[in-house]
Order: sequence, then C-alpha cells, then structure tokens
Amino acid sequence: MTAPKTDKPISRKNILRLAALWAVLLPGLRTVPVQEKIIAIRAGRIQTVSQGEVEKGVILVRDGLITEIGAQVAVPPDAEVWDFADKFIMPGIVSPDSNLGVYVRPERATELFFRPVEPQGKNLAYYPVLFSIYPESPDYSLALKNGFTTLAISPPPAGISGLGAVIRPEGQSLKDILVKDKAFLKVNVYVHTPFWNMLKEALEGAQKTIDDGKKKAEETAKKEKEKKREKDKGKVEEKEEEPTISETTRVFMEVVAGKIPILAECDGPDAVLHIAELLASYPQVKWSVRGGPAVFRAGQLLKEKNIPVILEPLFGVKAGFLTPYPERTNTVLKCQALDLKIALQAAGNIEQQIHLLDSLNLLYQSGVKKDVLFKGVTLVPAQILGLDNLVGSLEKGRRADLIVLKGDPLENVPVIEKVILGGKVVQ
Repeated sequence: MTAPKTDKPISRKNILRLAALWAVLLPGLRTVPVQEKIIAIRAGRIQTVSQGEVEKGVILVRDGLITEIGAQVAVPPDAEVWDFADKFIMPGIVSPDSNLGVYVRPERATELFFRPVEPQGKNLAYYPVLFSIYPESPDYSLALKNGFTTLAISPPPAGISGLGAVIRPEGQSLKDILVKDKAFLKVNVYVHTPFWNMLKEALEGAQKTIDDGKKKAEETAKKEKEKKREKDKGKVEEKEEEPTISETTRVFMEVVAGKIPILAECDGPDAVLHIAELLASYPQVKWSVRGGPAVFRAGQLLKEKNIPVILEPLFGVKAGFLTPYPERTNTVLKCQALDLKIALQAAGNIEQQIHLLDSLNLLYQSGVKKDVLFKGVTLVPAQILGLDNLVGSLEKGRRADLIVLKGDPLENVPVIEKVILGGKVVQ
C-alpha cells in the first residue's frame, strides 16, 4: 500500500530547521585544501651562494619554497625523493637588465637608411615596459631552458626610458609571469645632451611637490579647529581643488622617496661621476649602474657609495674604432680588484644571453673568483631588484628556483640537465 501523495507546502518552521541543519553540516562538507607533498632533492654538491657550498646535501621543498637545506637534513618518510646525487645544484639565474620578450615594431628597409636621429632628451618615466612584453615570446622558453628563472625587463633606450618589470619566463599571460611591476626606472645617461637638464628638472620638480605636500598637510592640521568652528556656525566649507600631478612627477616622487630605484646605464666613468653628483642631493634615492668597459675608472666612487655595477661578462675588450681603449681590459677582473658589488648581464639578443655560463667559465679561467661569479648571476642581481628575500640564493624560506647541472659550470663545460621553478621541473 503506497502513501498518499500530498502537495502540502513545507512550513516556515521546517524551512528554518533545515537551514539550521545545513549550517551545522556545511562546514564539514567543505573541501579541505590538499597540502603539497614534501619534495626531497638529493645532490652531490649544492652551491647555496649565500652560505657557501654543501657536499652531499638535501633540499626539502614544500609549496614551492625551501623548508630545509644542508648535509644533515633528514628526509621525511612521506617525501617524494628526487635523486641528483652525482649532480651540481645552484640557484636559478637572475637577469638584472634584459630586453627579452619586448615587442619591437619590424623596421621597413627604407627606415634602416633614412631613420632620423632621435634626441637623447626624452622623459618617458611614466612608460611601463610591462605594456610591451609579449608573454608567449619564444625567447622566454629558451631562457628558461638555459637556467634563467628571473628576468628584469628594461624599456628600450631613450634618455629616461621608463619603468622596468621583473618576470618569470613561464606562463601564458602577464598575470602568470609578473613578479614585480615598477621594479626600477631605467635611465640611459648621456653626457653633453639635454638629458642632464631633463633629469635635474624632474628630480627638482618631484622634490618640490613632496615638500609642498608636507607644507599643505601642516597648514591643514593648523586650520582644523578653525574650520570646525566655522562649520558649527553654519558656514559652508569651500573645498580646495587638489593640484594636478603628472604621471611623470608621480614616478619621480617615488624615486626621490627611495621606493623606485634608478638603473643608470653609463658607458664611461664621466657619466658615473655626473649622475653621482646629481643624486647626492637626494640621499634616499637608490641606484645602480649598468657599466661599459671603462666604468672601473670610477670604481673608487662606486665603492665609497656602495653602488652595485652591472657588467657584461666579457673576457676583455680589444682596442678599435668603436672601443678606443689603449689596453685589453678585463673589466670584471678590475672591478673585482676594487671589491665592487658586481652583477653580470650578457648584452644582446637571446642567442648571446644563453651563453652566460660559458662566459663565466672563461672569466673563472682568467682569474675572477668563484664567489664573485656565482653571486654575479644570482644574489647581487636579486639585491639590485629588491628580491633577495625571495630568489638569488638557496636557503630556508626562498623559492625553490634551481638549476641541476652535470658538474660545476666554472670547472667544467656547463651542461644544464634540469631547471626547477618553484619546486616544479619545467625543463
């Protein structure tokens, strides 16, 4: 015998009871996020960069970060073990000043011969290079394959060129690859051009805007009681119009306040001396130098002010029409002798940059110390970019961005076997 059907609606009382029941049961039904498994990476040698070298060490990784590293690290029983017991592991390469992946308009044949010379007096401080980055550029996958795990991208040269960005070379969108926007303001220093007045005026204008803002805030604080009395008397308060501040001035205000560092490209020592003198009036400004072959001649100044210098990893420069130096100069070796903080960045396109480790090998044979070379492509660039708490060394709390090599790349022909980005094998 079947129960009779009824169309009687559920009462409000029963609805409230069901709602209360769901409130009790629902928290227990929510999906609990699965914690990533611990990865234990065994290695024959680990170059931590910041803490020296570890023989037969273990790196523990969870959620893309290093949790433990050392020779006496116990491997948890539930860990996934990656065995590189006969390999050499070092941090991923950090590129401090590159143009990889930036879209450049193809030139027509006529433009190659009839392009007008552009004045070196453009102030493009407001321009973010992020808008010109092409995330799917094949340069990025090739860079990653060759050990580059962090790339600082600069805008094309044009006096005050614009705002650089830091990316990771893996992902299909800007959101996927972006590490840091407004990472630095790129400045190409030209002596005896309108550049100097332009930079001087931009800094002075930003400082004046900051000072005016402080004065206005002080005046506003003094008038608060008076405005309150006027309001109590029924007077209508007239709102003051806020001054319009250009995007360029806003950028330089952050530069003057030390929030956005300057990356100054200086071909010679004269350019270094000039910009150092100009920035002396702004003690909070942080800056570094992308130097040419003769930049070591300003080495004493760079040493005194603790200014990092980014150099090409060249063995030497021969005298010639375009490089009229009277000697074969190993700039890296000379800057090492001055005890400068050195970062290394290969110039040119991706075909030149992927041979960075080969260049380090040659520099090591010429007398540049291992410590200088390893730090020059990892820790020092990370410090310049303000990311040394995240990348640039292998230690607890840092991202697990690693390169697995057949052997020490300075003692042997560099052979990369694996690239690990955030605890995941990507190449």
